[in-house]
Amino acid sequence: MKQSIFRFAIFSILLFATACQNRDQSNFSPEEKAVMNRFDGGDADASPAEVEEAPQNFDASPPTPPQQPGGGEQPNQPLPDGQPVAEKIVRQIIKTANYRIQVKDVNASSRNATNLATKHGGYVSDSELTNSSYETTNILTIRVPATRFDSLLDDLGSEAIFTQYKRINSQDVTEEYVDITTRLKTKIAVRDRYVDILRTKAKTVRDVLDAEEQIRIIQEEIEAKEGRLRYLKDQVGMSTIRLELYQSIEYRPEPDVFHESFLSKLGSGLKNGWELMQGLVIGLVSIWPLVLLFGFFFWKRRWIWSKIRRKQA
Repeated sequence: MKQSIFRFAIFSILLFATACQNRDQSNFSPEEKAVMNRFDGGDADASPAEVEEAPQNFDASPPTPPQQPGGGEQPNQPLPDGQPVAEKIVRQIIKTANYRIQVKDVNASSRNATNLATKHGGYVSDSELTNSSYETTNILTIRVPATRFDSLLDDLGSEAIFTQYKRINSQDVTEEYVDITTRLKTKIAVRDRYVDILRTKAKTVRDVLDAEEQIRIIQEEIEAKEGRLRYLKDQVGMSTIRLELYQSIEYRPEPDVFHESFLSKLGSGLKNGWELMQGLVIGLVSIWPLVLLFGFFFWKRRWIWSKIRRKQA
């Protein structure tokens, strides 16, 4: 009876270890598994599909996303049975606003908006001033810390004598952020494993080349994910406000379109004619053999025609 219990316990432990091994290998491609298993003592000539999976000893659990500006993290509170709850994920929100207001003086309000952006820790990244027959408009693109987004919008509203529209959009990118962070940590662990293989286990030229190729591929993937992660952090940390200031002015017709005078048109015509004549002369010079041949036949046309008629008679 004791031997049966002992055998059942050993079987359960082996089954659990096999399940953990398969779970850890789920993040590797067949090529990565083949290379790693060859260095871990497998068959060096086996294909990726024939090589048995080797356990990976690194933690691929997702890291906790960094804390949002102005936000706080909740500490883990133990459950009644003493087990801690999972860490709370901090939401990653990208905030943008499109704000169009009428002001008394576009230039003065533009200066005030720039000063307000600086006061709230932001800056004006783009400005576009346009004029028409009835309106002067200046479009400002403002980047401001996410924690000061709402307060800056309220302060900008003090410049308005009329609000045409105010649109605010919040985009939740938490899922993408956590996914990239998790994959990035896994890729870094795989890269470090290949570096260790290259330093300690690579014995032949083929081993070195295989390890270096895998390191290059994984490093490119890491850099791409790091770039995307930096972009998300910038968009989450700094919100964007597209502020459009416009001022109504008394209607005034736009300046007349320039009309070219007769003498100017005459001069342009003479110039174009001279250029055309030059082009024709250059064209004839380029085909001078054909011109000579045509001239010869034209000169001897009567003689050639009489010869043809005599043969026909």
